[in-house]
Amino acid sequence: MQLKAGHPVAAALRPWMQLIKVPLCLPIACSAGFGFILHTPTLTPALGAVLVGVLFLACGAAGFNSLQEASADRLLIRTRNRPLVTGRLTERGAALFSFLLVLLGCLALLLSAGNGQPLLLGLAALVLYNGVYTPFKEISVFALFPGGLAGAIPPLIGWNASGGLLDDSRAGLLLALFFLWQIPHFCMILLYHQEDYRSTHQPTLIRLLPEQSLKRITLVWILAFSAVALSLPLYPDLLNTGSRLTIVLMAGVMVALCLPLFLNKNTANYRLLFFIFNGAFFSAMLLVALLQLLSAR
Repeated sequence: MQLKAGHPVAAALRPWMQLIKVPLCLPIACSAGFGFILHTPTLTPALGAVLVGVLFLACGAAGFNSLQEASADRLLIRTRNRPLVTGRLTERGAALFSFLLVLLGCLALLLSAGNGQPLLLGLAALVLYNGVYTPFKEISVFALFPGGLAGAIPPLIGWNASGGLLDDSRAGLLLALFFLWQIPHFCMILLYHQEDYRSTHQPTLIRLLPEQSLKRITLVWILAFSAVALSLPLYPDLLNTGSRLTIVLMAGVMVALCLPLFLNKNTANYRLLFFIFNGAFFSAMLLVALLQLLSAR
């Protein structure tokens, strides 16, 4: 049964879902599943454990991030209605819920593989995100890099849980792909909400650089991401023909649509670019996973 928006249960659940940022954490879980299927294209209980484990761990980390940034959220228009800011949730309740999700996520990752490495990778991502990126972003724009690394670990969790080695060059390529995706993703958020970010004390690229300079930097990262994506089809033992064509098409669409808009001296539609960039990437990721599974049957 689907709950309507005005339903009392839906209204009670909404602030908890906002606290743990479910729409942002679902793609993270999907990226872990992508890494798993890329190495071992089969549907197994271990894949389910990886998806659940990474989703719960990401949601728990997002909940702790909401607690850490509650004071800063009050200063931004786009975040001032979050549940901790408005008082719809208490800090104690948010902390207990986030801790429970992290605990359940760790348990699922521990069950996903006998060697415990997926769990260690998950904990490393948690430390990087909540222990390094979140506090560091208050003092330096370079916090973007540990944050990007934390977001690039989930595909490795899936890869490793399915039997893939971490010192495999293909695993390194997977890490690079998702790391490079994080940077333009974040830069486009800055460009879209630039007036909001310029009004805060937090050091951000949009406060340090003119809009046109940040546009060019974002384009460079998009081109680097596309170049790494195009190197995946060079591994014929990793991807089938349909998957290789999907990745080539994704990179081509990104470059063709983003290049003229970022080179234009006028202000671009950053919200549209954000959805094109992320939509093309995750659509391609899901299609590749499906094609890999079908070809393995």
